[in-house]
Amino acid sequence: MAAPDFSPETITLLAFRACLICNNPRCATVTAGPSDAKGDLAIKLGEAAHICAKRAGQARYDDKMSDEQRAAPENGIWLCANCHTMVDKNCGLDFPKEVLLAWKRKHEEVIRSLLYTHRSPWPMIRKFTEEGQVAQEVVDVLEDHGALYMDQNIENPPHVLLSVERLRSEFQNLSRKVNYDNQLKDLIKDLATECRVFMNFSSSRGRYDWHELQTMRSRVGVLILRLKEDYGCNIRGSLHQILPR
Repeated sequence: MAAPDFSPETITLLAFRACLICNNPRCATVTAGPSDAKGDLAIKLGEAAHICAKRAGQARYDDKMSDEQRAAPENGIWLCANCHTMVDKNCGLDFPKEVLLAWKRKHEEVIRSLLYTHRSPWPMIRKFTEEGQVAQEVVDVLEDHGALYMDQNIENPPHVLLSVERLRSEFQNLSRKVNYDNQLKDLIKDLATECRVFMNFSSSRGRYDWHELQTMRSRVGVLILRLKEDYGCNIRGSLHQILPR
């Protein structure tokens, strides 16, 4: 093995310090996991990338470094294969050494914090997945419907019923965007169910009871809190009013 190449021990160290998550903060993808194929198979998409290249002519090469320094863990960063390719394009001019070092430092600070405080990384991980983006869409849709938080004195009963019915339809569309995450599918289904139950009580009479609306709001608030805690969703504005105290 040539000196500038990372040793197996260094590769393992970089992977563990990154918790097998890409250090690019705009990516933060999980780089290892189970395969969909039958059997005990795994997929690994992560790579130990050189911050300063191991050979002349490559990205961010520093001729003042020794081969031992180039092969040291301090010169490595854990990236997914796509980000590794991206940062090395144009000889690394778009991603200088200082940028990669900042990525690595901040990433390890987050992982260290999660480790020492015994907090789950799932909300952070899920937030950057396609399913996490759907979860945020769910919250954004909820925030657009004042029927969930407007004061009784300014509510218009027909508009409330129309808003809740529209919500149920939007949840059905959002559920179709979820490919793998059954937990998120169930959360969206539960939200749609709360809307359906409220409509079943109210639509036949053409009006609703304020207590029934408050009950629905409280139950929806519990589900929104799960979206916040499990998917790292941002809750803005008046929707905070219906979250559990």
